[in-house]
Amino acid sequence: MVRKRRTLFTLYFTLIAAILGLSIISPILPTIAEDLKASGIWIGMIFSGFAISRAVIMPFMGELSDKHGRKVFIAPGLALLAVISILYIFADNVYTFTGVRLLNGLAAGMVIPVITAYGGELAPKGKEAKSMGTVMMMFYLGIGMGTLLGGILWHSFGMDSVFYVMAGISAAALLLVLPFLPEVKSPKASKTEGREEHLPLKTIFKDDVVKMILLMGFITAYRVGALMSFLPSHASGFNLTAAQMGIIIAAGIIVNAILMIPCGAVADKLSMHKRLLMVIIGSLIGTIIFIVPLCHNFTTLLLVNIVVGIGAAMVMAVVLDISVMIGRRVGMGLWMGIINTLISAGIIVAPLVSGVIMDSSGINSVFYFAGILSLLLTLIGYYYVWRWTKAQQTPAPR
Repeated sequence: MVRKRRTLFTLYFTLIAAILGLSIISPILPTIAEDLKASGIWIGMIFSGFAISRAVIMPFMGELSDKHGRKVFIAPGLALLAVISILYIFADNVYTFTGVRLLNGLAAGMVIPVITAYGGELAPKGKEAKSMGTVMMMFYLGIGMGTLLGGILWHSFGMDSVFYVMAGISAAALLLVLPFLPEVKSPKASKTEGREEHLPLKTIFKDDVVKMILLMGFITAYRVGALMSFLPSHASGFNLTAAQMGIIIAAGIIVNAILMIPCGAVADKLSMHKRLLMVIIGSLIGTIIFIVPLCHNFTTLLLVNIVVGIGAAMVMAVVLDISVMIGRRVGMGLWMGIINTLISAGIIVAPLVSGVIMDSSGINSVFYFAGILSLLLTLIGYYYVWRWTKAQQTPAPR
């Protein structure tokens, strides 16, 4: 029991360390943009660079870890994260800063899908949503901690302190992984549970439930990406400090993290149809992002972020629940790599699209567009739920 708890603690701390790089610069983006003279498009590129390279490498890392074990990728990834964190200090223009972000994402991509696959293997049958809710809670806590650390450290000790602390946390995670995280020599996720269970990816992607969770996972990540990358720019005119900005962004993400476990426990008890409806309701709640332009102070911005976080928890609890079931049939590392790439895609697209919109139509349009896109994709997701439900009710031909 002690060994299992030690393994889980190491797993969770490592996931937090790996994802810190995504969000730790969020509250200081306006300062970085001013120092580097970055336009809206370059702000989007700086933020999403981490997610771009992470998205490219994760499916490959996940599949390789199914064949060769988990720790062999996690440990080198953490070592690289520690070194790359220091490189931020020497980046003095938009090109070098974006380059470091890309390297940071590559290193994180060696860790994150492998950690989530490890967590998927530990999830007992019938409790997939609750177990993976815990893993994803740590993922979002890492994002939330990043925004808090970025704002508070910059405000108290200057920008360089942000990156020294990030390097230190990665190094600490590596020191935990080396002695305390057991290697998985032959990952269970790489084996099928019988010939009838084995399905090729192209068959999985044709399933309406899979289409729906991929779509809802993407738009949930898009909302997070839009808020983390451009909410600081919106709030910069309201005399909010970097620390306050960090608290606002972190609040929604931490609420999301905390609710992942209870949402997962609820989802485990629901029928598949009700789980899918839970996703749709959560995504509809997230469309409140469109009222951000009407929020002009700390309290209202905080409340909107919290509501978006509640909706995200409802969505992601079910997305991960179903992902574990799929992973057992196609390879846990492979599928978790795909899901993490999807989340990265949302975080990539949101800042880049938002940057173009801000440069052409102003900061308010960023959030109006996010709300409209959220509603549109949620309605498409509901169509897939309706079609899947109708197919379940249709008697099979004799």
